[in-house]
Amino acid sequence: MDLRDPVVLGDPMRGYDRILAESPVCWARLPSGEEGWLITRNADVRAVLADPAVRNDPTGLPGHGARTQEQAFLDLGTAREHLPYMRASLLSLDGADHARLRHGIRDAFTTARVSERRPRVEQIVARLLDRLDASGEPVNLLDEFAYPLATAVVCELVGVPEADWTDWWRWGKVLVGEDPARITPTLGEMFAYCHALVDRRRAEPADDVLSRILAQDGTTDVDAVALVVFLVLAGHETMAHMLSNGALALMRDDEQRELLRAEPDLWPAAVRELVRTDGPVQLARLRYAAEDLVVGGVRIRAGDPIQVVLGAANRDPARFAHPHHLDVRWQHEHGLREGGVGFGWGPHYCLGVALAKLEAEVALRGLFDRFPGMHPVGEPAWVPLPRGRHRVSLDVRLH
Repeated sequence: MDLRDPVVLGDPMRGYDRILAESPVCWARLPSGEEGWLITRNADVRAVLADPAVRNDPTGLPGHGARTQEQAFLDLGTAREHLPYMRASLLSLDGADHARLRHGIRDAFTTARVSERRPRVEQIVARLLDRLDASGEPVNLLDEFAYPLATAVVCELVGVPEADWTDWWRWGKVLVGEDPARITPTLGEMFAYCHALVDRRRAEPADDVLSRILAQDGTTDVDAVALVVFLVLAGHETMAHMLSNGALALMRDDEQRELLRAEPDLWPAAVRELVRTDGPVQLARLRYAAEDLVVGGVRIRAGDPIQVVLGAANRDPARFAHPHHLDVRWQHEHGLREGGVGFGWGPHYCLGVALAKLEAEVALRGLFDRFPGMHPVGEPAWVPLPRGRHRVSLDVRLH
């Protein structure tokens, strides 16, 4: 199996279906170009992501994937001067180091704390909807609604001043495009900006996540900068595509859209279901076996790379009766808090999941309440990106 095959890239869901049916744990050519294990069944994906013997950092491991974490980043084109920030990212850490940094900020992302932000999210959504209504048609839903909303919400939470929000949007678009000539200088801009912001917050703490980070004993400037970059990039790029994907799915399904209009209490469950069927993240971060494992009856050797396929696990017929069908009632009727693995699983489960769900509920409900006749203009533009990903640009008419 080759995840870089144009056939798979053109219709990844059909490719995942074939893997699930024929070889749910298989050796494959990964989007990075190296070889490793694909894990696609829902139960296996959950088990792997929760297993402490599966690590994000390959340093010191034997076997096929053996190399240092620094070398792994260098292989991806990371500049040497940026390695300290990459090593300090929550996504790069395992075990106690990961738990320490995550523990220090998790209170800011609890359901109770996030629910306090609902009025502010509603205010930002209303302002953006007014702006859309006053604009000429068609509008690009991703650029004119999803990105500005996602950027505003996470930047405000973390502590980035409003005057600087557009810089983060610009930086994020450069990084997701993965043009090597632009990535290194863009990262340099981001890290320099964050160091200046850290200095400001050390001198003048505020009611934001960055100030909370800096109040922890032992937090270095590099730790703080790495966390800000991780939170803002993850919180706006992924969120924007979640909103765009969800809006497109509902525009294409009159029955589900009308059901939500008739029963708005279904919106929280609908968001969870949209993350399952149309989530923006199909592949989890590459991981490595720290010891010999058996997954789905297949032996995986210590040091082997492991690629978990969230998109396949979310459409596993062994877990879902109608794996490809959007049903906004299903998770509500079955009392499920989380039907899929679109937000990950285990110790690296998405820190901002409560905020993402609240934001998607308010934004999508607001969109379709204001513009019930909203519809896409032609087919969305699918822009392929390296390592098996893509960016969707969606033009819509509101009325």
